[in-house]
Amino acid sequence: MVSQKRKRESYVTPTSNEAEDQSETPQMQLEIMPVTSSPFIVVYVKSGDVKPKKSRIGGKEKMDYKDHTTAKEEPGVTEFDPKVTYMVLPGSLWESMKKYKNFIVSEKQFGVNDFIYINNGSTALLKEIEDEKQFWIARVLEVRASSPSAVYLRVYWMYWPVELPSGQEYYHGKSELVASNHMEIIDAMTVSGLAEVTQLAEQDDAPTATGLYWRQTFDFRTKKLSMLKKDCVCKQYHNPDKLLVHCANDSCGKWMHEDCLLKDATNMAWATLNGKQAELSNDTIEVNGNDGPEDTIQVHPKMNGTAGMRSLDDALKRSSTKGKSRRKSQGKRGGKDEPEWQGQLEAQLETKLSKVDDDENTEITGNVILTDKRDQAKPKTWIESLACLFCGNPLS
Repeated sequence: MVSQKRKRESYVTPTSNEAEDQSETPQMQLEIMPVTSSPFIVVYVKSGDVKPKKSRIGGKEKMDYKDHTTAKEEPGVTEFDPKVTYMVLPGSLWESMKKYKNFIVSEKQFGVNDFIYINNGSTALLKEIEDEKQFWIARVLEVRASSPSAVYLRVYWMYWPVELPSGQEYYHGKSELVASNHMEIIDAMTVSGLAEVTQLAEQDDAPTATGLYWRQTFDFRTKKLSMLKKDCVCKQYHNPDKLLVHCANDSCGKWMHEDCLLKDATNMAWATLNGKQAELSNDTIEVNGNDGPEDTIQVHPKMNGTAGMRSLDDALKRSSTKGKSRRKSQGKRGGKDEPEWQGQLEAQLETKLSKVDDDENTEITGNVILTDKRDQAKPKTWIESLACLFCGNPLS
């Protein structure tokens, strides 16, 4: 097995009930007794190999590298990923065990293709999973057992983004996993519960997810991540925890990142506040009926032809202070230079609640709420319409 192998510990767990005598049927299941860690290792080989390379067995010096299964193929994580060719050592013990479709731990049934929480040495068997990130997560590929006290699972590991060689990126959501072809055989008594994990389809224009999800794959052999779809004028990846905003203009129909829209609106508002471009006197302003100054104003751009339409070129000019582009290459989103308005001007999308069949949904209005915080005693707030970063049409 190559490096970065996940280590397994011995676990103290409650004793299960006696196993029921089951025949090998689709309903077959096996009740598990407490056991120690797995004696098996998985070795990746090339298609056509008749034996594994001794160097790939790693620190298992006492392992008989000649006692292996024949080369077997496992489908990739998705239909687009290459198959994985592997051998199991010791092969004689692995192949002597009976295959099962289901298994039971602490009165809970699990089966092939289920996602499962795995204790990792710092966690214990819990009745309820309170903090998912305390656990490892895996997908069951195969179940084998010689007795209720010797049940083992061949799995593909799911990775938390922080576990990747490249670490967590700006586009990884807080509940996001990365599916891998990192295969191991683990002791079934390390299972702590069933994990609900869904695949987030990248072909969806505005993918949303609740609970744990995955959309990217990691090839454990090459250490490469699969590519994701890029959106917006920034041509960067989307973080599902944030909004994608759609332009309703039929000739455009592009999707934009919430952060990019807010940054664009803040850049333009800051330029206006600092007299770096024409005042908003050409816009229609709605204020409350009082004679004194108001904290909130509603601004509507005129739509006579294209006179009031903000194009992307116009946005670039209005947000530029020294001939620089309004946003740097985002990469890991860790640029050194902070904008002038950082901490002084804030923006957030205006939203409203809508009801569809008694279900409440949050929708954006096409406006942005801006707050000038330079006067901490009395910050001023106003609303402006958002424009598409591609075609310049209002997003209302």
